[in-house]
Amino acid sequence: MANVLYLFSIMLLLVENPIASSTSGDGFRLTLTRVDSAASASLTLAERIQRAVRRSYSRKRAIEAKLDVVASVSYGGSFEYLVSFGIGSPALPVTAILDTGSDLIWTQCVPSFERIPQPSPFYDSSESSSFSRIPCSNPFCSERISIFSSCASSQGDLCLYLARYGDDTRSRGLLATEKLSFDDGSSIAGVIFGCGFWNNGTLSNSTGIVGMGRGRFSLPAQLNPPRFSYCLTSINSSAASHLFLGTKASLGGGGGSVGSTPFISNPKSPSFYYLSLIGISVGRTRLPIPPSAFQLNADGSNGMIIDSGTFLTLLNQPGYESSAPPMPELVFHFDGADMRFQRDKYMFIDEGIFCSAIAGTDGLSILGNYQQQDMHILYDLKAKVLSFVPANCDRF
Repeated sequence: MANVLYLFSIMLLLVENPIASSTSGDGFRLTLTRVDSAASASLTLAERIQRAVRRSYSRKRAIEAKLDVVASVSYGGSFEYLVSFGIGSPALPVTAILDTGSDLIWTQCVPSFERIPQPSPFYDSSESSSFSRIPCSNPFCSERISIFSSCASSQGDLCLYLARYGDDTRSRGLLATEKLSFDDGSSIAGVIFGCGFWNNGTLSNSTGIVGMGRGRFSLPAQLNPPRFSYCLTSINSSAASHLFLGTKASLGGGGGSVGSTPFISNPKSPSFYYLSLIGISVGRTRLPIPPSAFQLNADGSNGMIIDSGTFLTLLNQPGYESSAPPMPELVFHFDGADMRFQRDKYMFIDEGIFCSAIAGTDGLSILGNYQQQDMHILYDLKAKVLSFVPANCDRF
């Protein structure tokens, strides 16, 4: 290990770059694609759903088990959304899973001592003029909340990180800064990211992840836009989805009224976007769910989060038992707004059988990405409010 770290200290550049943007000030637009790895291309819909169900539960367990060292992301063969961007100078095209449930931005790097297969070239810091490692003196090197980072001052003043995920995927490497380039021609330098040299598990046709959570390592925290939004296309659509940051993030393309509900803070898990779910209706019938089913407890347990990286919606058992299996319109009553789902947004048909995309669980509830399809969702980071409107995301 000591020899490996010493090798890193020789290879990596020592240039320090503050965050600097070459944008025109109107924000960013990024293209999202859905994961469909070669390994899952031959699977039936039912098999893909089963794999997604297992990942959803694994991810949920990782989120609840998160102390101060775990970044919770689950990777799989489908049902995740990938964001495309460039990293380095010259820019290397990469794709990474869009994840509002974690913070760190990371990609696989060379030299790689343990790697996960990916379809595109591995990032090589020696070929980029804008790469800069983070020294031990940087306050980010003592982070313990959203990831585990540590200092190896005896081995070339290296700031190391470890990210662990619910399906046992892990990434270890260096914290550094780099220039990111987006498909609208804009770019920003000095973004903190993880350069992963030891990676194991699954990445499902991607190179890493883009953390969009509330912690200070996330892309929104570093770019500091007032808001960001995305519109996820249906799993049956071939059209790309889009992510918007900054002033370009505004709700549009909707066919209904905009709903807004405040975020709730949880000091025990500050990276997650908690929402106040106060009830559920099926059709015109309000279900007899106890108020405590979705409430965030004083000890940080329970509650509900919205997560773009989880496929299923997982409901605390009392709420699930009352709502499954529904067939009319399903309505989630949040504090200040109702989120409505037609049948195809919480049920799917496979070989003539209706299957629910909502499952029961204990403790934490999660609003997954299946229920977020064809809905323009805006995260107002300044006002701490989530807004949403039904939309045809194919047209964005």
